[in-house]
Amino acid sequence: MTTASQRPRAPRVWDDPRIVMPDADTWNGLSPQEREAVVERIEAVLDEHREAMSEGVRHSKRKAGIAADLDAHFRRVGRGVLLANELAVLYPGEPVIVPDVLAVLDCDPDYEPERWVVQDEKRGPDLVIEVRNLGLKHKDVVENVRDYARVRIPEYFSFDCRRGHLRGWRLAHAGAQTYQPVLPQGGYLRSNVLGLDLAVVQLRLRFFANQSMIPNDRELVARLQALSDEQLGALDEAERQRAEAERQRDDALDQLSRVQVVLARTILDACRMRGVALTDDQSARVATESNVGALTRWSERIFSAATADEILAE
Repeated sequence: MTTASQRPRAPRVWDDPRIVMPDADTWNGLSPQEREAVVERIEAVLDEHREAMSEGVRHSKRKAGIAADLDAHFRRVGRGVLLANELAVLYPGEPVIVPDVLAVLDCDPDYEPERWVVQDEKRGPDLVIEVRNLGLKHKDVVENVRDYARVRIPEYFSFDCRRGHLRGWRLAHAGAQTYQPVLPQGGYLRSNVLGLDLAVVQLRLRFFANQSMIPNDRELVARLQALSDEQLGALDEAERQRAEAERQRDDALDQLSRVQVVLARTILDACRMRGVALTDDQSARVATESNVGALTRWSERIFSAATADEILAE
């Protein structure tokens, strides 16, 4: 009887000889049509295994988020870096690789190749990040470490998004074909290629510049919304204060108007009581005078002046 441990391992796409690219000499001898046919055959093999390669929604979201975060950051700082998810990379004489995330420096970030043929592009990726959710640890931390170093990818990081584990490797120099581990420094793994530090925050891979976490688009929108809300709040408060000032000014004007009416009425009544005759023009002048100071002076003269002219003298 065959036990579970004795069952043969299911064939993997990476072990399929049909995904190996021709070597450089063979490739250079092919016509454009023949080259396209070779690539299409390799991509057809990948398609056969596409469903088996799936690692779930968490895996899909994490790798897309990593590429989006880096793409947004480098666009903000004005650095040309191509970021891609699951872009087939074809090295001469090697099995095709399909990294979860790859970065190519000094490249148009809006470049949209269908695949990355190293012979045609004249270079390979500068950095690869593999995200593991349901996949085999051995492939990410053993096989990829060996294979990516052999094709001279300068830096490689493996992120286990289920457990929050992050590991990294880099070539010691341009001609090396074996990796050296990237050692943690202060809780970060340094990427010399990106010029950034990497760390896991709440089971997500995040990037840091000068120990400050680089915000993703969602966080930037939230910050802008908070700033907008703060500015709107300040505008509302300024409007409230302006309205309050206008109300107080209106109240003061109303009170002043009432004082003017009371003073004018007091002067006219007092003149009648004392028998001081006012002409129609003088009565109108008192009734319509808006200067409280003048009204106050006139009221003070009522009981000492003998005539209206003395009371209303300037």
